[in-house]
Amino acid sequence: MKNKYRLSSNAFEREEETDKVEPQKIFFLSVEGNATEKEYFEAISANRKALGINAIVDIEVLNRRRKDTNSAPEHVVELLEEYLRLREYGRESLVNDIPKNFVEKYGIEFIQNYLKGEGEISRKQKNEFVTDLLKIGYDINYRKYLDKYHNELDEFGILIDRDMQTHSEVDMTECIKYCRDKGYACYIANPCFEFWLLLHLSDVKKEYRDRMLELKENRKVSDKHTFVSKEVSEKAHHGKSGINFRKNYMPYIDIAISRAKEFASTEDELVDNIGCNVWKLVETMKNYKL
Repeated sequence: MKNKYRLSSNAFEREEETDKVEPQKIFFLSVEGNATEKEYFEAISANRKALGINAIVDIEVLNRRRKDTNSAPEHVVELLEEYLRLREYGRESLVNDIPKNFVEKYGIEFIQNYLKGEGEISRKQKNEFVTDLLKIGYDINYRKYLDKYHNELDEFGILIDRDMQTHSEVDMTECIKYCRDKGYACYIANPCFEFWLLLHLSDVKKEYRDRMLELKENRKVSDKHTFVSKEVSEKAHHGKSGINFRKNYMPYIDIAISRAKEFASTEDELVDNIGCNVWKLVETMKNYKL
């Protein structure tokens, strides 16, 4: 791997949720974008009850550092597989992945006690240890959090944009095949994830029937926007406060699913055609029953 440590939370703080129903199935998703996709799916998770999603099913978007902009399909897969190695080897992975110089500095007993929450370790020692690791990109607390989940029913997948400007057809096809061989779900939005958002906000087939080529090409129209992201931003008035999921998207998820079914939906179709199959993930969550 080009970057050895990528699993990382930008500001890792999670309160204990003692009254929260323990999920029996989690969809672990590695996404291309570092903001909008994550905010959308975290809002799906937070609003499961209102969306009619059973509390026993959940979604976890894998974190990476804000400055980590590696978004090519192979990098999205790479992040998922880093998590899967952690999942396979568990606490052993947490220890073995720590560089030897850190083990020599802090001692294996200290590291084991930190991971187990045992022994007398001062807050200062904990903070120094965590901060030192963060300097090399190793977020041990986020890894400890992820290590809690080992449900047999869990599923794993990636979400990537077609993005004709940067992702070649060969790269997309190879990524799809790799995911199939590995048993990973492969969710694709053509031209980009914002197309899925646009389906919440517009009858795209009708409103953009004469602008489909512009949608598909999705060229840059400003420093901040492509054609599609600008359309979404203008309709939903995205700002510093985020996408405002509860107002802009939650009431329209079912209609977005219906609209998405009018476009390409299989991985192979999505390489060359406008559409997305994100609706399959959302629909699976909404329909899930143990």
